[in-house]
Order: sequence, then structure tokens, then C-alpha cells
Amino acid sequence: MSWDSIESRDFLGGVPAHQLSATRLLSSPDPSRHQLEDRPELFPFAEDYPGERNGALRWGSRFGPAHRPPAAGLLECFRGCRSRLDQYLARRKIERGVRLYGQNEQRLAVKVWLSALRGVRHRSDKFALLGHLYQAYMDFGKYRESLEFANRQLGISEELDSAPMRAEAYLNLARAHQTLGGLDRALSYARHALYNDCGGGSTAGCVHLTVAAVSLELGAFSKAMDGFQKALAVAQAQNDNTLLLQVYVGLSELWRRLRDAERAVACAARACDLGRGPRAADLNTRHHRAALLQMAAALRARGELGDAHDYCNEALRLATVAGDQGCYARAVRIAGDVYRRKCDIGKALRHYEVAMGAGQALGDRLAQMEAMDGAARCLEALRLQGRICNCRPLEFNTRLLEVATSVGAKMLVRRVRLRLAEIYTALGDNNAAARQKRAAAAWAAPACARCREPLADRPEPLASLPCAHIVHHACMPESWSRRSTRGTSAGVECAECASPRAARAPPPAPPAPPAPRTLPTQDFPFGTPPTLRESDLNSVLSDHSSQQATSSV
Repeated sequence: MSWDSIESRDFLGGVPAHQLSATRLLSSPDPSRHQLEDRPELFPFAEDYPGERNGALRWGSRFGPAHRPPAAGLLECFRGCRSRLDQYLARRKIERGVRLYGQNEQRLAVKVWLSALRGVRHRSDKFALLGHLYQAYMDFGKYRESLEFANRQLGISEELDSAPMRAEAYLNLARAHQTLGGLDRALSYARHALYNDCGGGSTAGCVHLTVAAVSLELGAFSKAMDGFQKALAVAQAQNDNTLLLQVYVGLSELWRRLRDAERAVACAARACDLGRGPRAADLNTRHHRAALLQMAAALRARGELGDAHDYCNEALRLATVAGDQGCYARAVRIAGDVYRRKCDIGKALRHYEVAMGAGQALGDRLAQMEAMDGAARCLEALRLQGRICNCRPLEFNTRLLEVATSVGAKMLVRRVRLRLAEIYTALGDNNAAARQKRAAAAWAAPACARCREPLADRPEPLASLPCAHIVHHACMPESWSRRSTRGTSAGVECAECASPRAARAPPPAPPAPPAPRTLPTQDFPFGTPPTLRESDLNSVLSDHSSQQATSSV
């Protein structure tokens, strides 16, 4: 088959096949577009070619007038793709950190979250990431670092002008300041969180829980009960087992301080059941540790020291594995309380000293103050036994009074002042003893809402009304308990609600919250806490060993 046999005339416009050429196949150039007759200008290459601003070269003078610089949108497109890629990777890291944290790999989760913090771009994702880091550092006992994350959350919420975000940031600030001993500041932040729109979900329940915990430390038991009741209602409505566990832990602590050991143990048992139930996988282990510690404290108050010691050891083991220094300090303090009830003063003082040191290192002034109170009770027992003089208990209780006054723990202040009055009486200083008693009487002790008799003077069963007031169990008729299920008419017969003080105007909007502040490295206002003298410990240990030898003989 030859080329001539093809009807090339039809394909090539009638030109014979033997007359075809390469130039014939091309169309004629357009002289208006391509200046083929002019000689093209040559531009030599130069290494030291000057550049324009921001490093952009003069493309026209270097590569010829026919070339133009690349569009500025190309660089912006590259930057946008890089930002979207970083945001995608940051979200993947956040999700991975959440999974690791749920698997009790807290330290690895924090490491992943910190790496994601450098690449996150969206404000909402950064707010959620800061919330995860805040909670992780709170679990580790690093309260000052968690306070910084909460402050950054507050800044993002103000930029976005989001009320739910602002409420969550104020809640985190309140929790951190409560642990650090700033109870007034914590209460202000919590009230401002309530003033913002909490969304009506678990955040509102957590805010009520924080208000109740701060009120309990301040000695306002009715306000604490009211906050716990509101948090309990939110937890039951949202079916939130985590919040429900925390509410039962708080109620157990309230009844323990009012010396109703039976109710304290019952609430702590419910919290432990939630931590061990079939839905325990939804709970973080820190709540389970808190329930174990509260169960140990309640059993210690009821006198079951062996079981209390077992619960305390279990919480201590879990805190050591998880690296929870705050839980560790509280567990050591409760173990000291158990040894003090066993009259083993030497071991109790050792545990209290360790708890005081851990509380000071963490900045946890509440744990530090509770450990100091336990050590002061040990010194008071030694003073009454005549094994030490009055000087050391006087010095230690004076320092404890300063710390409790700065924190605002009114019930502890009253107890320390009465203790100081007894010491001054033993020293023969009746005037100082009278001053301490008058100062202790300035704070009204909690009283029954019906008979007006003081509460917590002795162990006795108590009850709470739907109006959040607390009465003796003997003062509450059966009709009140039947009406409490209806919830509306029970408060009519409450003496506290019927008093003229009950009719108050609705509370105004809370004032502006205090400005966030960065705490110093040492936030203890009176320097380092008092340490126990080695001579006191040696004398106690020697006496204890001699007593054991005598008993063995």
C-alpha cells in the first residue's frame, strides 16, 4: 500500500502527496502577534542581580518585557493550604489525645496536645484544646499552670464574644482559685459563670457544684446544700454520671463536717458504686480516686479505721500510678487522720509533715491547711498528756490561725480560736483567752432550721429540707418527709424560711469579675509552713517504743 493510494487530496486540502512538507503542514505565523522579523533582545544571566522589596525580582528587566511576575495569589494559596493542613493535623492530634486520656495515658496525651497547640488555627478548636490541657494539669496537681490555660481561654472567649465559652472559662478559673486558696475570688468567678449563658447542660451543673464546694469551705452550709441540690438536679436530667459522682462526694463531705457519719458514709458509698459500676468506663479515674478518699474520710469519722486505711491505701496507690500529686497529698493527710484516731501520734505527725510539704510544693493551700490542722490536733493531744509544753502548740496554732484567716475557712478559724483559748487558759493568760473566745463567738455556728439549736456539736443524725436548710432528724416530722416528695410546701414550716430575713429582693447581676492574675511562684502569704521539730518527733517515737516494750513485757 503506497502513499499515493491514499486519498490525500481529501485530507490535505487538495495538495498532492509528493508535494507535502513540514512547513506546508504549519499555518502561517501572525506577524501582529509574533515579531519574527525583529531580532530578539538577549538578556544575560547575572548572579548578583538586584531584587525588589520582599525579595521579589524585577522579572521584566531580567527575563524580558514579554514575561510578567507570578500572581500574588499563588503565595497566598500556598499559605492557605499550609494553614488548612496544620489545622487538619491539629484536629487529628486533639482527637488522639482524647483517646489516650481515656485510656489512662495522661502524660502521652498531654504531650500530643502540646504539639497540637502550635498548629491549631481555629479559635474554637484552640479553646477546646486549652480546656483539655487545663483539666490534665489540674489532675497532675499543677494548679498554677492550669490557671494560665484558663486565662488564655478567657481571652479567646472575649475575642469571639461567646457566652458559653466565657462561662466555661470562668468556671475553670473558679476551680483553680478554689484549690489555690482564693475562695472569695473563686466564688466571684463562679457567680459570673452563672450570670453568663451556661447552655443549661453539664456546665451549669459544674458551676453549681463549684459554688457549693466554695460555700462549704466558707462555712455556709445552707448555700452549699442549695448548690448541691441544683447540681444533683442537672446531673439527673442530663444523665451525667461524672457530675453525679462529684455531687455525692460533696454531699458526703458536707455531712461529715456536720458530724453525721451515717449519711456521709451512705453518700460516699453511692459515689464509689458509680465509680465501679457498668458505666465506670465513662468516668475518669480521678473521680474514682476522689470517691475512694471520701469513703476513707467518712469511715474514719464513723470509727471504722481498718476499712478507712484500706480505702486510703488504694487511693494512694492509684494516685502514685497516675501521677496525681494533689490526690497523693490528701491521701497522706487522711492516713495521718487514721493514725491519729489510732493514737499513733508519731506516724500521724510524719504523715502530716509529708502532706504539708506536698501541699506547699503544689500551691494547694486547702490541703496544706488541713494537714496543719491535723498536726495541731496531734500537738494538742500531746500537750494534754503533759508530754510537751504549751509553747509549741501555741506557736503552731497561731500560724494556722493566720493561714485559715487568709483563706477564709471560718469553721476552722472558730475551732483554732477555741483551741488557743484553752492554751492561754493553761498559761494563765485569761485576758487573751477571753479575746479568743469572743472572736470565736463572732462567727455563728450552723443551727437547726427549726429548733435553732447548734449543729455539729456532737455526732447526731441530720436531715435536709427541699429549701436547702438543715435540721436535726428528730426535728423533722414525718409530714415534712412526705411533703418533700412534692417539693413545694415543705419550706412553709421551715423557721428559717419563715423569718423576716427570708424575704429578700432578687439578687442583682454580679459585678465584674476580678481581673485574671498570674500567681507568684510562692503563694504562701506567711512564708514556708511551720515544720515539726525533730525533738518533738523523737520524744513521741521514744515514748511510743517504750510503751510497746512495756506492753510486750
